[in-house]
Amino acid sequence: MEQNSLLESMKNYIGGFPELDALELHFDRTDDEPASYAVMTSGLVKLGEDILGNETWQYNAVLQSREYTADDLSRLNASAFTETFTFWISRQNSSGSFPELPDGMYPESISADNGMLLALDEDGDRGVYQIQIHLTFRLEE
Repeated sequence: MEQNSLLESMKNYIGGFPELDALELHFDRTDDEPASYAVMTSGLVKLGEDILGNETWQYNAVLQSREYTADDLSRLNASAFTETFTFWISRQNSSGSFPELPDGMYPESISADNGMLLALDEDGDRGVYQIQIHLTFRLEE
């Protein structure tokens, strides 16, 4: 299965999270109505290069979810989702289960952190939660 981009690779990988299995996962923005999920890129950083010219990079992505936030139970459930996802990514990393990357890119580690309520709609009825994801990979010539 050939991937066109790191963002597409990440979307396919995150789509394997059991709680997202039957849900549509968008690129770069959620729908206005909950529950809606999207993967977006948040930067690509070169970490280093070896003497053979192979480079180490960190790809940063974000999983965002639009959730109902009108009451404590809704906010608690949304927060529990961010925790569950973060622990799932940690287990994936420990077992060596990584995204399938484009040719010449080889995953080394993946992590997730900073799951949080990012924004509330003006009426407080809906909000956007965000989890940061970091994928470290080698780029070989």
